[in-house]
Amino acid sequence: MTIAHKLSARFDISVMHPAEWNPFPINLLPKYKNIAGRQCWEDDGITIRPFKYIRLIGTNNAFKLLPRYNKKNRGYCQRFGIPQLVHANYALPDGYFAYQILKNHNVPYIISFRKTDIKFLQTKKNSSTQKMIQTVLENASQIVVHNAAQQEYVSNEGFNSIIVPHGIEEEFIVKKTTENLSGTLSIASIGELIPQKHIDWVINAVKNYKGDKNITLTIAGDGPMRKELDLLAQGNNSISLLGKVSHEKVGELLCQSDIFALPSYNETFGLVYMEATAHQNAVIATRGTGIWGVFKDNDEMLYCDSYESFQAQLYELIENDSFRNNIAKKSFEKTSTCFTWDKVIKRYVEIYNDCIGDK
Repeated sequence: MTIAHKLSARFDISVMHPAEWNPFPINLLPKYKNIAGRQCWEDDGITIRPFKYIRLIGTNNAFKLLPRYNKKNRGYCQRFGIPQLVHANYALPDGYFAYQILKNHNVPYIISFRKTDIKFLQTKKNSSTQKMIQTVLENASQIVVHNAAQQEYVSNEGFNSIIVPHGIEEEFIVKKTTENLSGTLSIASIGELIPQKHIDWVINAVKNYKGDKNITLTIAGDGPMRKELDLLAQGNNSISLLGKVSHEKVGELLCQSDIFALPSYNETFGLVYMEATAHQNAVIATRGTGIWGVFKDNDEMLYCDSYESFQAQLYELIENDSFRNNIAKKSFEKTSTCFTWDKVIKRYVEIYNDCIGDK
């Protein structure tokens, strides 16, 4: 919706929201909880209209019923207007509805391909899900990915794509006036407290540090691992868990920190990494996911692939002031120059105009 609002200055935008619906008692399962049923609503001037569909249990045939919605899709466009371009937020189910609009009205579409879509490409060969996502990708005018890992995966499947990262609000960019050369350093970690974020790695690395620097670790976020991580940090006064905080507080925390550490895996992008670079933090992320490929490895950002490599990189940033400050400076310059929202939206405008022009 952030992208939609920022594009609305150049395009007339409305949103078709594929709203999943499952019958009782399937809808009692957390994974299959219904999101359908809400009427259309306005989000700061943009109309969002739910488009109810049934998703089946199991990945291989989850979207098998989508072809049956072609008539409903045609009626939707006749009622609310045939667009010039469709931007599907996922390959499935969004992209399949975009494909139907292409077939019905000769309207081009683009796909934002995400980590969720990878599992659909990995489904059983010749399953309905795999056939659908192949059809969707083959007929897309453009495929947008958010990191190098996704681009590599899509390429290996035989499809071309372009990387378009998320953006940063200019007012969220804060340059530090001086480099920290003191013996006291602050580390920040921000994210949902779930296993895939590996925040336990950060806590253990800080607890195991035996060097001469005075370091503190501040963790912002909440989730099912909160009690476990509280226990892990217990007895170490340099580690603080704040719980969930506001976006404004996130900015304050990153302003005060020197290092941002979040060795999370299976990220589509991870905007918080870019927010950390926008506050001139040296950042450690995870190789092959999230922000990987947007910032140069070992030059603008560090990427780990195990607890051992994460700990070694964190200690290097702590001990080597010049290395830490240089990485933080380079990533800050790249973010402030290339990744503000106005730059990102300009790229989307070019993509939209190219696709509409091709029609």
